[in-house]
Parts: sequence; C-alpha cells; structure tokens
Amino acid sequence: MKKSLLADRCRSFADYITIAKKQGIYPYFQPVDQSWGTEVEVKGKRLIMIGSNDYLGLSHDPRVQEAAQRGVHRWGTGPGGSRFLSGNTTLLEELEERLADLVGKKRAVVHVTGFSANLGALACLLSPNDILLGDRENHASILQGWQASRSRLATFAHNDALSASKKLAELSKKPCSGVTMLVTEGIFSMSGDVVTLPELVNLKNQYPDLLFYLDDAHGLGVMGNQGRGTADHFGLTNHMDFIMGTFSKALASIGGFIASDDEVVMEYLRHHSKTLIFSAALASSNTAAVLAVLDIIAQEPERIDRLKSISRRVYNGYKEIGLRVNHHPTHIMPIHIGDEIKAAFFSKDLFEHGIFALPALYPAVPKGQALIRTAFMSTHQDRQIDFILEVLEKLAKKYRIQTFDQEAEAAVLPQKQLAQL
Repeated sequence: MKKSLLADRCRSFADYITIAKKQGIYPYFQPVDQSWGTEVEVKGKRLIMIGSNDYLGLSHDPRVQEAAQRGVHRWGTGPGGSRFLSGNTTLLEELEERLADLVGKKRAVVHVTGFSANLGALACLLSPNDILLGDRENHASILQGWQASRSRLATFAHNDALSASKKLAELSKKPCSGVTMLVTEGIFSMSGDVVTLPELVNLKNQYPDLLFYLDDAHGLGVMGNQGRGTADHFGLTNHMDFIMGTFSKALASIGGFIASDDEVVMEYLRHHSKTLIFSAALASSNTAAVLAVLDIIAQEPERIDRLKSISRRVYNGYKEIGLRVNHHPTHIMPIHIGDEIKAAFFSKDLFEHGIFALPALYPAVPKGQALIRTAFMSTHQDRQIDFILEVLEKLAKKYRIQTFDQEAEAAVLPQKQLAQL
C-alpha cells in the first residue's frame, strides 16, 4: 500500500511529462551525441549551442584535454574514495593553492561539485543560532545548504541593497546569539544580473559583524583582472569573508571550492563538510583540466575580451530585435517569454531552426515568467551570432515576445481578469 502511495504522489507530475513528450515539446535531457563546443549533434541534427556554461570555450582546447589525459595516466580514472580516507593527491593540493591565489584568499578547499561546495560549506558553517540573509534569486544549492544548517532564513528583494538593509534592521531588533551571513551570487545564473556588490558591502558600515559569502560560479574566470571574479571586478575582495566558485563554467571541468582568509574556519570546514568527507574526491583528470585552464586564462586574457565583445554584440542585437534585456550585458542573456507553454514551443522552434537553447520554467523561475536562457562563449564565431540573431528576430515576431507585445499584453491582462469575475 505504501509503495502505491509513493507512486500516487509522483503520478501527476509523471503524467504531465508524458503529455509534454507526446506533444513534442518536452525540452530536457536532450541526447547530445557529439559536441564541438559551440555546436552539438542531437538526433543527427547539428545545432549551434547557446545553452552552455563553457563560457571561454576551453573544454575542447587540446591543451586542456591533454592535461586531463595526463591526469588519468598518473592517477587513474577515479580517486578510489574520499580525500579524507583514500589520500589527497598532490594535484588537488596544488589546485587549492592556485585557486586561493586566483581569488585573493589565503586558503581554498575543493569539493567534487559546485552544488556540494555550497551545500557542504553552509551546512557546517551555520548553526540553528545563526541567520542566513539571502537574495531571493539565490541558487538552489544555497537553499539546500541553509536547510541542512537549520539556521534561520531571511531574504531580500533581488539585487536590492535597500531591501537587505531594511531586513537587517528588522533582524537587529530581535536577539541573535549567532552570526548573520549575507549570501549572494556574483552573476545570477538565470537573469545574468551582476550583483550590486558595492551597495551591499556598504551595509558593513552599520553592521560590522556581518559576514559575506559570495557565490561566484558564473563570474569566476570571466570577471575581474585575469578572471579573478566579481569581487575583484569591484575591487572588494578584502570585504568577502568567503568566495565560492565552480569549475563547470568558465574553468571547463567539474567541481567547486570555497576560499577564505580565515584559516581556522577553513580547517574546520575541511574536516566537517559532509559533502567533502563522505564523497569521493574530484577525479585527477578534472583537477588537471582546471589547472591547465588557469594557465591559459593567465596567458590569454584576450579570451575574456572576446567574450565581452560577443556579449555586447548580442546585447545590442537583442535590443534591436525588441527583446527585453538587462541594463548591462553579460554572457548570460535570458529571452523573456512569460507563458510556460509558449516557452516550450519557442525552444522547440529554435531547435528546428538549428539552435540549442532550453527554457527555464517554474520553479526555476516564478510562475508566468518563463524564459529561454541563452549563454555565449568566447569561441562563438561571427557567422554563428549572425544566424542566431536572424532566427531570433523571426521567432520574436512569430511568438509576439517583443517588448511592445509584452507591454500590450500586460495592459490587457487585468481587464481579462476582471471580466472573469
């Protein structure tokens, strides 16, 4: 009976997926047969990829691939266990030193994924006596870390320092025997917004004990001097108590890390982060790949310049088409659709035109705010950008998602709702 209860609990969602697949609009878990970086093959069709986080296009660089192969030859395909019990490769120790230097901190601790880095760090650093003050658009891994820590959660309006200030004022009126940690992203993964870091850091003037934790998964490698990240971009590295980064974006591998100047806390984290202690270590092929990427970024800053140039060009192209865009161009540029079903059909149409870009639907984004998440790489060619903009202009008109269409729809919507009463 209880087995059927579990199945019943899952059935409505499974039925929803089955219907979407039958209608040909289910967009996820696409079977990529081969990848060339900016292009992929899916079901025999070659597509331009604008849904990848490989922002510098280095996952296909021969130097990175050769480094990964050398790692396999020296240490094998897998680590054989956790770093805690099965040994800590000298390669991982070297990577932690390089990462700490990259982000301007004294020490770094590597985890096997970025998700596990946030989950493990926040879960062991915060306690039920503490408060996590977070941006409402923070990544799911941050929320999972908060839940595991059993700390109190307070949120502020997205990228709004004034909202954060008001929330801190409210919190200060209540007794708290622990710490308050403000957690935010450097570049937000869905919207592409850059954090208003200077305004948030100013809060320390009034609340000097406030701890800052910056999730820089999408800023590391592309922001700041030589890709040192968003804190470096603003010249505020010294104000960050913790900087988290991942390897699965610009660093062309997989894994994550936490860095800090507080060596006592980092030693504690290294021995208490459950996602580190009870997970197998990062494979040496992945570790070696990240080290090779760090060398390339230092030697070839033009890659970052190229990505910024492409981002500006796409940003201007989106504006000319009439799409809603953020105030400042970044390598992440969502196409705002609104309706979830429309977003699914839009993604399918992109696929049929030779472009790979998937929709973000609820609960990844709020209901009625579905979007197509597009992200660009420094290795995209001009001809590919031309083609992408050409297709988007055609589909924007077809699906009526240009800014003036959406504004007109928003104006009519309240009248429709009143008519239904």
